[in-house]
Amino acid sequence: MAKWEKWTVLACSCLLTFAHNFFSEITTPLSRRLEGDSTVCRVNSSHPDHCLDLSSTEYNGLTTAFFFATAVTCFFADLALKQYGQKWLLWSAGALSVIGVLIFAGGSYLENSRAAFAVLLVGRIIYGFGNGFRTAVCGHRVNKIWKDSTQIKSLFTLSARLGSAFSFLLNGGILDTIGMSNAIWIAFGLTALSAVAAWVEGYIDTKGYSDDDDEEIFGRTLWQSIKDGLWEFRKNVDKLFWFFTIAYVVIHSLITTFTANAPALLEDRGGYSERDAIWVIGIVYDMSLLIPLVGLIVDKTGHRDYWMTLGTIFIFSAFAAYLSSNQISAIAMTVFIGLGYAIFSPVSSASTSMVAPDKTEGFSEGLLNFLRYFTAGSFALVAGLILDNDKVEGITERMAWYYLIVALLVVSVVGALASLLMIYANHRSEKQPLTRDIKEHKKMKPMEDAEAGERTPLISDGDSPHSSEKRDKTLSGEKSPSSA
Repeated sequence: MAKWEKWTVLACSCLLTFAHNFFSEITTPLSRRLEGDSTVCRVNSSHPDHCLDLSSTEYNGLTTAFFFATAVTCFFADLALKQYGQKWLLWSAGALSVIGVLIFAGGSYLENSRAAFAVLLVGRIIYGFGNGFRTAVCGHRVNKIWKDSTQIKSLFTLSARLGSAFSFLLNGGILDTIGMSNAIWIAFGLTALSAVAAWVEGYIDTKGYSDDDDEEIFGRTLWQSIKDGLWEFRKNVDKLFWFFTIAYVVIHSLITTFTANAPALLEDRGGYSERDAIWVIGIVYDMSLLIPLVGLIVDKTGHRDYWMTLGTIFIFSAFAAYLSSNQISAIAMTVFIGLGYAIFSPVSSASTSMVAPDKTEGFSEGLLNFLRYFTAGSFALVAGLILDNDKVEGITERMAWYYLIVALLVVSVVGALASLLMIYANHRSEKQPLTRDIKEHKKMKPMEDAEAGERTPLISDGDSPHSSEKRDKTLSGEKSPSSA
């Protein structure tokens, strides 16, 4: 692949990620209007806006549905890259995303909140399907082309966080002027632009720059690939992968749950206005501007496990300090959480292929993405149920928020402990993949490829009983049933 084509793939992937994160986060700045709690929802407001009347469970249900759809589709896409090609998955992502935003925008105009919730839910689910395809393909492409560079891959992560930050910043500034539905149309414009990027990246894939053709050579079906991947995974998985997975899943899920509900927390507990609350919570993603610097430092120093642990400690400390003292400001809390996430997010995302068990890179990343999004959706649903407890006699709204922050603190403790155990597991592992810097990774890669055979995005064609039998038949000139 020519250098300009590699950079085009990176640019298109970054644009796709930016636009998708902009829309996936848009429910947060719109939360008070979706739930009918904003002051502009009142008819005597100077600039009244059309609002809905969703419960906390219904509001968080929009996030849950989106994440569940993304989880299922992402797992399928990670495994189907070989059989169906990256271009079809990318083009499907573009089409589904545009359709999903259109339906969501239409639902925002309905007067009946129950009917609106149903339409909004369908839009988020369809968009989640597109996001799953996008997550799998773009993540795979960037990880494969720049396998050893945390700094380059951090640009991809940065584009995602900037999409989230821009959603908070823009909507916080103009929401009062343009209203809820028009804000969604801005997201539609970005989504349409990202669909063009998906087409361009998919077109490059048609020029013969897809991954190796091993799957077609040996005629392996998708179901056969899943079975082989599971067989290799069970044989090679180690403690390092599981501790990494726990930290990766719970920290990402914790951040999305916090940012989805925090603007309402600041309005109810901190006395912030709707606009100021959106901007303050947006600081969590504004801190992502540090991501390129983090990527540069980690490439030079290595020790990704230590950096990830440092990020979890920042996040845990922010929740602990906020609960322990009324003197800790919301801005200080979001700065610490944002700093921790700016460290944890790029390092962990760039390390998924490094901790994947031998010969299961695609299967492992599919499993990681599934667990990440499924857990995030589950956390969002639980958060909605906790906050709806303020309707129970004897439980005030302040108490409900307190219970939610305590729950998030417990989750952050789990993430910090998993990170510490990850350090131990990495130290005890033979290859210590999280310890190496970029030079050591490049030096070790040819040796590892010679020892284990070059990996495919799904699994190696060696060692599993299914693939070895098929390879023997192919080498002897006998056709497999699927190629007959």
